[in-house]
Amino acid sequence: MSLNLNLINRGTEGELVMIGRLDSNTSVEAEKVIDELTGRFDTLILDMKELDYISSAGLRILKRAYMAMRRKDGRLFLKNVNKMVMEVFEVTGFAGLLQFI
Repeated sequence: MSLNLNLINRGTEGELVMIGRLDSNTSVEAEKVIDELTGRFDTLILDMKELDYISSAGLRILKRAYMAMRRKDGRLFLKNVNKMVMEVFEVTGFAGLLQFI
């Protein structure tokens, strides 16, 4: 399974629609894209409606994005998180760190 990333550009706000799996097989490319977007936008929204799975490699990318946005007083939001991915966030403590809309 792969990961598709589709960007919606709204000027200072970007929304990244994530479709598929964020795991060790897809994390290198996802990290490049998300690193670029955290530098480019003041607000970054990750739409996870069609994200089927997230591994520890994916969690590392989200933590890195969170820290990058925080350093520049930007904002990172997650939306449409499905039940399975939310359970991973809850078990790992990420649910308390990340902001959901």
